[in-house]
Amino acid sequence: MKNKITLLTESKYLKLFIFFIGFISSVGYAPFNFFPITIFSFFIIIYLLTLNKNKKHNFFLYGFLYSLGNHLGLLYWIAISFETADAGGYILGAAAILILCSFLAVFMGLAFYFLFKFFKNYKSIHFGIFFIFIFSLFDWLKGNIFWGFPWTPISTIWSFSSMTMYPFSILGVWGYSLLTYSLIISFYYLLFNLRKAILFSFPFILSVLFLPKILNTEEILIDTILLRVVQPNIKQEHKWNKNKLKENYEKLTSLTTQNNYKKFDLIILPETAINFDIVELKKITHKKKFGLDNIDNLILGAVRAEKKNHDLKIYNTMYLIKKNFKNITYHDKLKLVPFGEFIPFRGLINVDKLTSGNLDFSVGNKANFLKLSEKINILPLICYEVIFPKLSKSIKGDYNLIINITNDAWYRDSSGPYQHFSLAKIRAVMEGLTLIRAANTGISGIIAPSGKVISKLSVDKKGVIDYKLNLKSVKTMYSIYGETLFYLIMLTLFFLTCIAFFYGKNKKSSL
Repeated sequence: MKNKITLLTESKYLKLFIFFIGFISSVGYAPFNFFPITIFSFFIIIYLLTLNKNKKHNFFLYGFLYSLGNHLGLLYWIAISFETADAGGYILGAAAILILCSFLAVFMGLAFYFLFKFFKNYKSIHFGIFFIFIFSLFDWLKGNIFWGFPWTPISTIWSFSSMTMYPFSILGVWGYSLLTYSLIISFYYLLFNLRKAILFSFPFILSVLFLPKILNTEEILIDTILLRVVQPNIKQEHKWNKNKLKENYEKLTSLTTQNNYKKFDLIILPETAINFDIVELKKITHKKKFGLDNIDNLILGAVRAEKKNHDLKIYNTMYLIKKNFKNITYHDKLKLVPFGEFIPFRGLINVDKLTSGNLDFSVGNKANFLKLSEKINILPLICYEVIFPKLSKSIKGDYNLIINITNDAWYRDSSGPYQHFSLAKIRAVMEGLTLIRAANTGISGIIAPSGKVISKLSVDKKGVIDYKLNLKSVKTMYSIYGETLFYLIMLTLFFLTCIAFFYGKNKKSSL
């Protein structure tokens, strides 16, 4: 068997095989969640590249091809948005995805290159330590430099169950990725050294199986509210179509007022739910249509326009409207989607963005929480802001509820909306807060601080979620310390690596 594997490493098809394994590894993520395939595929690549150590390999290229396959399998759905927006169709979309995935694949290519350049004794314990360090480092870099794209760190394969999500509350996304890399390398050591395999698997097993029972954090009841989440399921092709605006409006208002004998504390509509200025809602016709007299608080998304120094600026905004318009507060989106909401380097690139209109959206000034009541402060997150926990660190004051409004109609019934929802679950666990999500279409839902989905509406389904929510929170280590624990672990791994490298601990003899 080993001889056959060795022959594969010398085969002209090795590069194609590595790309294919990377592509297959994408089924470990939402919506499929076959996580053993992701773990096993990574182990296979590491094992293949440690064979024939005397043969010169292009390790950067191998890592690049594996990661390229992985990202293409994960992010293919972005190309669908080009077809949905009629902006070059699948051809331009495929080209854009290839460029994006190639850029993202460079990070893993560099990780493979440095791993095999600096450590030649592949059975050494220091090889495993450096593997965890270097892959965690480049994962973090991929998610944080430039605009940052923390969409698919390997830790997100564990978002399928609240039972496997607990480590997010301690270490966050990057720390849980570090634990996952530790688990992967333990399978590699299992081939020749059981003690090392146990050593490297122990942190993962401890964090997933035992820490939840040891720490056993108590939930705190904040308040009880009756809420409604509205998912109108308006196709993106129809959303800004002038011939469909009335139909869209009727669909939205009928869902908002459905069974309007109920007295709701809060109704939540999705991102860019209305296509007119928020002030227009004060008009009697709109107030009756939306049943605003029967709603204490309404949250919705809309485009906000503002003149600054004679220049018109538009913002993707979430509004909180108190009963009878006693008070209106809002949050402008801080993390805009490149090419979707603005064109980077607009002076150099003369193309239209995917969203309607030629004017780029502007970035909001700062993060603000929305005060729902004396007991409840809301962290507002629009679309994929939910994957950027740093955005909330600048907020002055405490928040104890997360509301995420989005529009995943761009991606139709692809993997995209499922991945987006899984990332929302992770954010709830990290913060230890209830997260309520309203999607135009996609997946709307109510997520508990544990990551458990209390209620949801599936992709391409029109409807509402009516729920009497006992709003709870949990003090998590991540909500207190943020990425500090991850940085401390990385610093420790870095020092151990330096000791091994500079004092010759990576010699041929196994430790």
